[in-house]
Amino acid sequence: MSTRRPLRSAVVASVVWPVLLSQVVVAQDAAKVRPAYCAGGWYPGEPAALTKTVDDLLARASPPKVSKKPLALISPHAGYRYSAPAAAAGYACLRGHTYKRVIVLAFSHRNTGRYDGVDVPKELTAYATPLGQVPIDREVCDRLLSNPLFSSNRWVDAREHSLELQLPFLQRVLKDFSLVPLLVGRMSDRDFAATAQAIIPWVDEDTLLVASSDFTHFGPRFGYQPFRENVPNGIRELADQAAAPLARCDYDGFADHLAKTRDTICGRGPIKLLLRIMSMKGGAQGVRTAYDTSGKITGDWSNPVTYQSFVFTQRSGTLGEREHAELLRIARATVARFLKGEQPPKVEADKLPAALRNDGACFVTLENRGQLRGCIGNMEATGPLYEAVIRNAVSACQDRRFVSNPVTAAELDQLHIEISYLTPMKRVVNTDEIVVGQHGLLISLGPRQRGVLLPQVAYERGWTRTEFLAQTCRKARLPLDAWKRPEAEIYSFEAEVFGEPE
Repeated sequence: MSTRRPLRSAVVASVVWPVLLSQVVVAQDAAKVRPAYCAGGWYPGEPAALTKTVDDLLARASPPKVSKKPLALISPHAGYRYSAPAAAAGYACLRGHTYKRVIVLAFSHRNTGRYDGVDVPKELTAYATPLGQVPIDREVCDRLLSNPLFSSNRWVDAREHSLELQLPFLQRVLKDFSLVPLLVGRMSDRDFAATAQAIIPWVDEDTLLVASSDFTHFGPRFGYQPFRENVPNGIRELADQAAAPLARCDYDGFADHLAKTRDTICGRGPIKLLLRIMSMKGGAQGVRTAYDTSGKITGDWSNPVTYQSFVFTQRSGTLGEREHAELLRIARATVARFLKGEQPPKVEADKLPAALRNDGACFVTLENRGQLRGCIGNMEATGPLYEAVIRNAVSACQDRRFVSNPVTAAELDQLHIEISYLTPMKRVVNTDEIVVGQHGLLISLGPRQRGVLLPQVAYERGWTRTEFLAQTCRKARLPLDAWKRPEAEIYSFEAEVFGEPE
């Protein structure tokens, strides 16, 4: 008897313990998947019903035509009854495009004002919806969490809907992608710039940015009634005022709108971070794909909420890829010959594209492993564009700032060449017109005090408009606030910036 009991116990243990261990593993895996908290309430909870709802909305959407691959969206997040048609108009623009990664910028309604920086999930591996699980890009999340501006608090995303409601649309349009879920908290202008700088390395041609936000929340329920009469027209005017800087990808303009109107745009943080990321990558152009209100949907205008969606694409340039490649080839040949003590290359102008033979102004920039080695250009066209590239490439090799450490032939293979093709200068009457990410500046106070900064100098540093103006004054060796003087002359210009592959 005594010899059999241990044997029986061993047999039972050999069966029970693996079962218990598998249950523990399953429980642990389940704990790493964020549940679909809002399914069945904010949007359909049954897979078939949700699929039909989203697919029908996408099929009925008729957004403006977007010819380029979208870089980013702003999409609303109210219950699908209210905001889903507007959201569908934005997501419909993604059809035919693929993305490997989607960075969703959302926020916590329940915890507004209770956390700083950006919240990132630390242990989650996926987000669940009735349509299945969306895997989290753990590499990106873990790298971001090494930055002090990012932190992880599970309570921030508990039962939050602003991010979750975007996922079914992404699942139906994109099918396979990994998710970087970011919930934006309190941040200053400098924080937005630093946070954007941390995210930018992960934003490539296969990455989509989505900012989740409804727009104006009007009425006594929301404590916002800047007007009492003709509410439908009034909130449409507010929507248009907010849309104007968004179309320009204008971080400062959007911030000014919020300060001036106190517009109750709940996702202002995600929108500002989206704008800052895109402006620091050289800007973009936005188009509003839908406008709607709960008042129009229900007929109740006592406490209406506005829903808008936007799609952002790369700004159109004057030159094409062929022109870019030809000018970079000319610049590289010029630099190589100059550093070897030879004359600039002879160019068969009649074989060049017409745009390169037209008058044009440009800057040529030389960098070695990210360090500036020369940057020289002309602000006004004085002859054919290709000749300006040759002339400025030679001058960049002799930039007086590096007279004690000039560019040499030994570093030729390490040099990266960038060209900024400039539009004609335009006198700035109202500095609110200046858009960081789009404009360069020239400020002068008399004929001998003049400073110029290219657009990329401002956007790569994440400057605000005011900082850009001040730093251009510094370049002119003027007081930082000299741009405010009545006699100061301010000009803006745009630059089509293109460079050799990294």
